[in-house]
Amino acid sequence: MKLIENWFSERYSDNLQLSFRVQDQLLSVKTDYQRIDVFETYDFGKLLTIDGTVQLTERDEFVYHEMITMVPYYLASRKPQKALIIGGGDGGTAGQLLKLGFQSVVNVEIDTQVVEVSKKYFPDLYRPLTDKKVELIIDDGVKYIRKTDRKFDLVIVDSTDPVGPAEGLFMKDFYASIKNILTDSGIVVTQSGSPFYQPKALQMAHSGMSEVFGYVRTYTAFIPTYPSGFWSFTMASDYDCKGRLDNINPGKYFNSDVLRGAFSLPEFVKELIK
Repeated sequence: MKLIENWFSERYSDNLQLSFRVQDQLLSVKTDYQRIDVFETYDFGKLLTIDGTVQLTERDEFVYHEMITMVPYYLASRKPQKALIIGGGDGGTAGQLLKLGFQSVVNVEIDTQVVEVSKKYFPDLYRPLTDKKVELIIDDGVKYIRKTDRKFDLVIVDSTDPVGPAEGLFMKDFYASIKNILTDSGIVVTQSGSPFYQPKALQMAHSGMSEVFGYVRTYTAFIPTYPSGFWSFTMASDYDCKGRLDNINPGKYFNSDVLRGAFSLPEFVKELIK
């Protein structure tokens, strides 16, 4: 008798996809904004997808969450204390900020179901959202930034790709609104997709930020379960982020060598963002 195998596949193009052999599908729910699925995989533990694209796995989530938080933290001219997260309803980004010693974290997530799914299936990631230093707000991030009068040292756009509800998070007007709520030495950082498979996301982030901020820098990381395994982040500020490169406390992926090397871009990536 032949054993039936179950697989989840994320398709990158008509000719290529990444497949995970799964033990079980734990959840499939259609929210007001997107479809959320959770799988138990053999190699990567629990896997969260939104609209069929991998958002995180238990095995490699630390790479993404460290790189979107620790890079801007150590490049800030002075130690940042107050952060705003747009998206990030799983809690992983908030958790890293608390580890770095942030005194105040506002986390604005548009879809309450993302939070509930994390609470049930990724409790270690979710737990920081209950910390007294974290204020969780269920709201549209674009609208929140336009109406708030609070100031932040760091704004992190921890969103899905620039389609559907997340498309507005890659636009010039959105970055201009962010600039209004940053402190004088504040930094904004966003995930900006795979340079190999999603060049549009990187180009949108870089060009949008360049029209608003004086300094824009792109950096990359290796994330096994993201398209091509090669992922980009784009950060901006109105000052040249030289950073505090001494006394860096390493993470599970991040260290001083990674910080220096992350900004060494392949030539094709440089061409994309010219």
